[in-house]
Amino acid sequence: MKTPCSIITPSRNQSEWLALCIASVADQGLSGAQHIVQDANSDDATQDWLPRDPRVEAHIEADGGMYDAINRGLRRARGEFLGYLNCDEQYLPGVLPKVARFFVQHPEVDVLFGDIVMVDENGRYLCHRKVQVPRLNHTWTCHLSTLTCATFFRRRLIETGKYFFNTDYRCGG
Repeated sequence: MKTPCSIITPSRNQSEWLALCIASVADQGLSGAQHIVQDANSDDATQDWLPRDPRVEAHIEADGGMYDAINRGLRRARGEFLGYLNCDEQYLPGVLPKVARFFVQHPEVDVLFGDIVMVDENGRYLCHRKVQVPRLNHTWTCHLSTLTCATFFRRRLIETGKYFFNTDYRCGG
């Protein structure tokens, strides 16, 4: 069976948040989903449990920062569609099966954006952001109209070796 999706999570010293992030991916009910955690040699409690967590494919190694970690995960990804989820982010129940269905039903679509809900550290609602189609000038600033946790894309976008991020990029620089 093909891997329907691969989710990449860059990590460094975020043990408590990472555990919640992993649970939100594992609880999606999407059979065969791959969750890659790229951990940059955390020196908190992460290494005490992450290598033994059967819900993830853990890679613990030095990297050049968050974007390098994402690129490393993308190179390891086997999924038909891809996304990345930061340690302090979680998917709402049923998101990944809906994304998978959408990509199957719309083979011409390469990128899918969704809405997000923001909560505080206690899970209380703060706000929500409805997706807006990005415009050209959104790619030149750090103020995107959608967040990466609500962005999914097809494998064919990175198969040419053009990865998601230039690891030398500095926002606003």
